[in-house]
This record gives sequence, C-alpha cells and structure tokens, in this order.
Amino acid sequence: MPERNGAASFLQIDSIVQPPFDLSVILAEAIDNPGLDRSLAAINCACAGIPTEVLVVRPSGRPPLPASDSLTLREIAAGESTPVPDRWGLGVAAAQAPIFACLTTELEVYPDWARAVLAALRDGVVGTAGTIALKPGAGRVASAVYFVRFNAFLPQSAATSHAGHNIPGDTGVYRREAVMAYPELLSEGFWEADFHRRFRAEGKPLRLLDQPLAFFDTAIGLRAAMKLRAHHARGFGETRVARYGESAYRLLLAAPLVPVVLLLRILRRAAGSRGAFGLAIRVLPALTLLCAAWGWGEATGAVAARRSQ
Repeated sequence: MPERNGAASFLQIDSIVQPPFDLSVILAEAIDNPGLDRSLAAINCACAGIPTEVLVVRPSGRPPLPASDSLTLREIAAGESTPVPDRWGLGVAAAQAPIFACLTTELEVYPDWARAVLAALRDGVVGTAGTIALKPGAGRVASAVYFVRFNAFLPQSAATSHAGHNIPGDTGVYRREAVMAYPELLSEGFWEADFHRRFRAEGKPLRLLDQPLAFFDTAIGLRAAMKLRAHHARGFGETRVARYGESAYRLLLAAPLVPVVLLLRILRRAAGSRGAFGLAIRVLPALTLLCAAWGWGEATGAVAARRSQ
C-alpha cells in the first residue's frame, strides 16, 4: 500500500490505485479490410516508452495475434457484421487505462501520434485528435472513401489548433471517465457523434490539433463501400428520428438533396487543403455514388424509425 508524505497511517491510506496502463488503444478490425500487422507496427512505434494495452476487436476465429515485446495485446470477439463504432464500444468497456484511443486497421498512426495527443489532453479537454492524411498511392475508391469520411479533418495549409471543435472518432483519444459518464450511450457502442454532442452541451471541450497524425488507406471495393455507407446512414437516420425527434417526413423529402449538399461540402473543404481539390475531382464519380448511398440510407432509416413509433 503506497504511503502518503512518507508516513504510514491507517488514517492516511491512499485509496487511488495506479492503473496498469497509461493508454488503451482500441483497434477495431475494419470490415473487408484487415490490415492488422501494418496498424500494430505503427502503434508499436508511436507508443514506445508509454505503458500501453492494445485491444484488438475482431471476429473470433482469426489467426492469433502477433507477439509483441513492448505492447500488451488483448483480443475481444465481435460479430462479422458488427459496425466499427460497436466494436469500439466493446473495447471502451474493457479498457483499463484512464485514456483510450479509437483506431481501425485502415489507419496507420504517425510516430509522434501518442505523445502529441496525450500532451493535448489538458485544460479540461476530454477528447483530442489530429487531422488525417491520405496514404500516398491510395487507389480511387480509397481516396473517395477518405473524402467522404474525413473531409472535415483534411490537413490544412494554414496551421491552427482548435479547442471546442469536433474531432474524428477514428484516431480520437478520450478521457475514459468522461465517456463512462454516459453509460446509456455507451450501451449502444461508441458512436462518437453522440458523445461529442453531449460534451459540447455540457461545456466539455474537444481539441483538434493542426498536424496530421495518421494515414488512411483501405482495400474495400466500391460496392462494399456503398453498402457500408448506406448501413451507417440508416442508423444515423433512425437516431435522428427516434432519439432527437426530427421529422421523418422532412428527412425523406430532403433525401434527394443530401448527395448534392454532401458533394459541395466535400469539394469546398478539399479546396482549402493543399493538393486535395484536384484529387477530389478525379474521384468524383465514386464520390457521387458514396454520397448517394448515404442519402438513401439516411432516408430509409428515418422511415424505419417512423414506422416503429
């Protein structure tokens, strides 16, 4: 039992138990894109010297995890079709460190990732992340998926850090106690948008760092990517109606405009990121299909929620 101020006393027993790790990294194996070895190697480099556990959340029956001399690896079983946010939720519930990070096997973190984000968790900040870069040489579908998912977090030509802004759930690093304050949300998985909404409402700041701290790449095909976007959008549409009381009829009427709005937003943001606009134009056909899949999924989710009420 640790002593306080060097004096042993039954009245001065320190009840705070030091956790075994400083950081828990929840690595969700992305559907249709394992990439595990590459992601683990990058985590191993970034977390050198930091007591870290890595919780690999993936379907059971996969090959054994590789041995590591510097990381504690744990495996958590998930269903084949379990969405990534639900896999993150399983990892958050099992994490032992006071700070956890959400990653997928589509991402490779930079060598300075862990120290940069841990240093940013100060001044009451409950969550932080850096911008996300596209891996050089990524294919057209991977590039289109990147713009759809991370257009709000493209590396910018002007460098500033933003406290209070949104952060990407992928590569997001959070104080676990802040997330565990909302067990009703966590029971549905770690869908970061819901937690960010709660944080902002209660004045708990997030911090988006100016530097890119991870590369994105994926081997997913266009058809599978469209199916996945529609699936996520369906859940989003259901949530908007069932939890936040939005009108299903309004969402359904607005559905044809959603792909256009999304495309214009992506192109506007790409124009503010060095070298991104030309690439966005080159992958515009795939971008359009992915945005259309989102609009369709959101509308069907809204209708499903309305029917269940």
